[in-house]
Amino acid sequence: MTKTKRTFLGALAAFGLSLAAGGPAAAQPVERTFEGSYAVIARGIDAGDFNYRFHQSGSTYEATASREMKGWIGAALRRSQDYNYSVRGVVAEDGSLRPSAYQHQGGRRRDDRPNGRLVRANFSASDVTTSSVPAGMGMGDPPATAAQRRGVIDQISAIAAMVTATGDPCARTLRIYMDGRSRFDFVMQPNGRVNVNSRAYQGPGVRCRVQFNPIAGFSDPQEAATLNFVFAQTSSGMWAPITIEMPTDGVGVVRLEAKRLSFNGQRLR
Repeated sequence: MTKTKRTFLGALAAFGLSLAAGGPAAAQPVERTFEGSYAVIARGIDAGDFNYRFHQSGSTYEATASREMKGWIGAALRRSQDYNYSVRGVVAEDGSLRPSAYQHQGGRRRDDRPNGRLVRANFSASDVTTSSVPAGMGMGDPPATAAQRRGVIDQISAIAAMVTATGDPCARTLRIYMDGRSRFDFVMQPNGRVNVNSRAYQGPGVRCRVQFNPIAGFSDPQEAATLNFVFAQTSSGMWAPITIEMPTDGVGVVRLEAKRLSFNGQRLR
């Protein structure tokens, strides 16, 4: 073997390439999880619990969440703000999340609907179609148009998109289609660094200034508002949502404050 050929093979080996395999070594599949437990702060009151779980395996992901209002607030609302959510989808090559099937059940308001209405939304590249059981779900006033539904993600995937962001989690706009009906944008901008002292985490964090822009599909009138999110970067490379705010159809914007967070099975401290 000539010296030139030995040098070429050594260079290939240095870059983890194999002639026998016919090309680059196979990339290791991505496997990662995030779990979070949050207090729901509504109108300044600790009003409920929000639990969230995200799991990515290779190029697919799934996420589940639940929201339960507690105490006299839950009773006063007659469980109308209690929901269970789930979504599954794919992770694009650029790392963005693309939901395919979303559903939620809850909003118990009537005795003949003990578990609440079941709502399903199917996402395609160009539109979102929504169905419900029982049928007859209102689509807001005005309802979102097909153009407004194009290129959106659901609110459960939106949380996962924040968690898995590459680079600054605050430098982006999320086009969100909440609950298979309500359309809004989160326009996120960096807003400095902060020292976090919360139940879930103590240490440095980043703050986002978030413009909530309601677009269509709400049953109650919504006004634009400036929100504040706080994240902490973890050793896993994912971002921990310490504080996030989300609109609701019923009790306005609620703040989620982290009580316990874990990444890939390891608790954040």
